[in-house]
Amino acid sequence: MRQESPPEAFVAAAALVLSEGVPGPLPEQVRIVEVALLDGQVRTLFDGTRGEAVSRYREHGPAALKALLDSRDFRPGSSCAECSYVSVCPALRRAPGLLGIEAPGRPRRTWSVTNGRNYQICPARDHLRRLHLPTADAIERGSAAERGRAVHAYLAARHSRSVLRPCTADVPDEWVPEGFDLDPDQRALGARLLRRHAAVCPLRCVRDGTDVRNEPRVVRHDTAADVVVIAAPDVLYRDADSWVWRETKTSAGDRPGGRPLLERFPQLALGVVLLARGDLGGQPGRSRVELEVLRPGGADLEIIDPFAPAARSAAEDVLRDLIGGWHSDDHFVATPGAACMQCEVARWCPSALRADEAA
Repeated sequence: MRQESPPEAFVAAAALVLSEGVPGPLPEQVRIVEVALLDGQVRTLFDGTRGEAVSRYREHGPAALKALLDSRDFRPGSSCAECSYVSVCPALRRAPGLLGIEAPGRPRRTWSVTNGRNYQICPARDHLRRLHLPTADAIERGSAAERGRAVHAYLAARHSRSVLRPCTADVPDEWVPEGFDLDPDQRALGARLLRRHAAVCPLRCVRDGTDVRNEPRVVRHDTAADVVVIAAPDVLYRDADSWVWRETKTSAGDRPGGRPLLERFPQLALGVVLLARGDLGGQPGRSRVELEVLRPGGADLEIIDPFAPAARSAAEDVLRDLIGGWHSDDHFVATPGAACMQCEVARWCPSALRADEAA
């Protein structure tokens, strides 16, 4: 598992509370440890005298506290579910009827397409993911998934440069962003896929940096369902005065068949409905949803018109199917089966089907 240390200001604040904020006699020694939930490993974050704890806070704490108290930023997201000021928040956009259901009296929750897909596979999977339990790296960070994330990170960095230029097929040998570990085969495949992206790069349509938003957080409150919907399209960009929702996928093989596009990639369905309702602003003339699929042999660009009645109807059906059962569920009972073998939180589920049982 990758270990990330908590911010210095966090440790300093905890040290100050332990050294100065406890009732009774003040301690002479302060020790803060971190215990890993997964394997029980213990890491010491601070170990010193009370005076050293106070000094550490004075060095790292006040600036962080001042920034927190002075901040006037509104950051809609998962915390909106428990916030008492949702009804008056100026930053949380209302979108009544977005999900196509009405359920007065239900507790407010947050929801994303990822939640919906996890719930369809197994209700307990969605619930356990929401608890932020450690996941199995072998599943969560498999080689293909890691390559896809690395490609996305590379493109986001390219599309965020101060001087915007469309991507080219000139991909450096050392293209893998920091923090990603790819084997030589995945590294070479990723470079090949990035070269294919040049033909469909969205920067060919934009004028300046205000026309591009990389992995923006799109948050809407469906007041009819009392659900805070959270989405993060790979790119939102403006073509003339119209917004375009772009999702990018990578594939090592040929085109898949099977289910319709919106069912295979329900985030496209959410984009269709948001654009069709005008919830993203802009002019409708060139608004569209795009699916970019990068393959070794080329790039496919599927375009969906959100104002086509058939597309919007299909998108609304996909969203209702994803959210219907979840919205009324209070128990999230596991449905053990073959999917348990590829579930990244199965180790925390007492109902999970183990490999020996599956055999």
